[in-house]
Amino acid sequence: MKKYIIICLLAIIPFTWGCEDDFLTTTPDDQLTVEAFYRNVTDAEAALATVYAQIGAGDRWNVTEVNFVVEHFRSDMCMPGPDRYADWTAISTFTNTAGNSRSTTYWWDAYRGLNHANQVIEKVGEMTDDKITPEERAHIVAEAKFLRGFLHFRVLNNWDQVILQDAAPTSEEDLAKPLSDRAAVWALVEQDFKDAAAVLPASYDNSNVGRATRGAAIGYLGKAYLHQAKFTEAAAELKKLVVDGVGSYELVSNFMSNFDGSNENNKESVFEIQYSSVRSNGRHIGHVTGKFTSAPETGGWGNIEATQNMVSEFKSEGMIANTGKYDSRLYATLFFDDADVDVFGQSFEDVFGTGSDRAIYRKFTLSDIAESDNAAWYSSQNVPVMRYADVLLMYAEALNETGTADAAKPFIDEVRQRADMPALPAGLSKDDMRNRIMHERAVELAYEGHRFFDLRRWGTSILENKMQNSGKPGADNFNLSSHAFFPIPEAETNTNGAL
Repeated sequence: MKKYIIICLLAIIPFTWGCEDDFLTTTPDDQLTVEAFYRNVTDAEAALATVYAQIGAGDRWNVTEVNFVVEHFRSDMCMPGPDRYADWTAISTFTNTAGNSRSTTYWWDAYRGLNHANQVIEKVGEMTDDKITPEERAHIVAEAKFLRGFLHFRVLNNWDQVILQDAAPTSEEDLAKPLSDRAAVWALVEQDFKDAAAVLPASYDNSNVGRATRGAAIGYLGKAYLHQAKFTEAAAELKKLVVDGVGSYELVSNFMSNFDGSNENNKESVFEIQYSSVRSNGRHIGHVTGKFTSAPETGGWGNIEATQNMVSEFKSEGMIANTGKYDSRLYATLFFDDADVDVFGQSFEDVFGTGSDRAIYRKFTLSDIAESDNAAWYSSQNVPVMRYADVLLMYAEALNETGTADAAKPFIDEVRQRADMPALPAGLSKDDMRNRIMHERAVELAYEGHRFFDLRRWGTSILENKMQNSGKPGADNFNLSSHAFFPIPEAETNTNGAL
């Protein structure tokens, strides 16, 4: 949605619990209650904004110090940089416990968002036609269902044992819920995305760009199927975006423009989390990803770096790009020791020293902005969480698993063409194509939060092999039974009587 609308994200709708009315339990006239809040479409939109707030972490520090840490630091291709906290390092080196503050905050943010989403679904759904039009009501409920599916999807990706949140609590007893069957949670995720896709528009006018669309709901439904190895269903959904043209998505010509804030909500964006530079009256709706990603040598904090394993993955096909160099995505994704690497007008050696083996992320950096510019550390840059390139690669994977490698080939070639890479050879076997898809997802989607989850869904042997041979500090600590998922946070087990 338009960035200034996100100012509403700080509005929090309180839960109240009712009891039998008498003269001692009347509702105070000077306090906001759920029953008194939902008066019109403006109130309904404000409530919906609180759900959007939670998918964006709701705090400028948590965007990177929680979300990026949780979604990236377990990967074989990411590790903490020179400036790190102990609980970040624990996640990266697989020494984390159930008390880890980052995974705990991620869990609470997700479930706080789920509670807000359920309240919107229920309370807006109950609003009468004199308060809101049927079209407005259906649309807001559909958006809330998309966000509920999105948040449950996040939880399922990170925890093996999860709690289904399909209703807002109405009593204190409702706050304690037992663990749920994963299949039941997946079923609700699927249904939420289906319900959203049936109502949401394919696009919005400029004042509402960034809200969940039909294409986003379809894309995430396809992704949910893929994560459950339901390849036939995944192919059917993703075909709607790739072949049938829902959303009219295309790859943008400039790969890097997806990540530097110069081309937000573009034709490649299926869903991206919106941020704003507005800071008046104590509001903080931006984040610090530029500083988090950048090395100290380029004005950043040095919080995260890439492993040499990532550099090797990019170089694995050799210098076969039509530029005469390596895959062009390598130069857009990383600063690494190479004569052709440009670090904002300087050579790699000039910035990082002769013989340095460090690999620094270029994605999400703002190092070309003057340090005196406040935006250099407080960013309004959106974070894309699903791009059309991801959709093309998912569709290719689903086709390969349900049909033939040749059926998948054109969609991989489309992604490779933008990277100046040659088309794949014809006649590949299904196994060979599967390996090619794994490589393409690694280099196309590097540092976008997909890698660890891709490895796990491709099979425990693949995950275990990649993690233990990543070469990053702590790789030897990886244990499949302990580290494929996070443990349920201690804060949950200590306060939830149903556990």
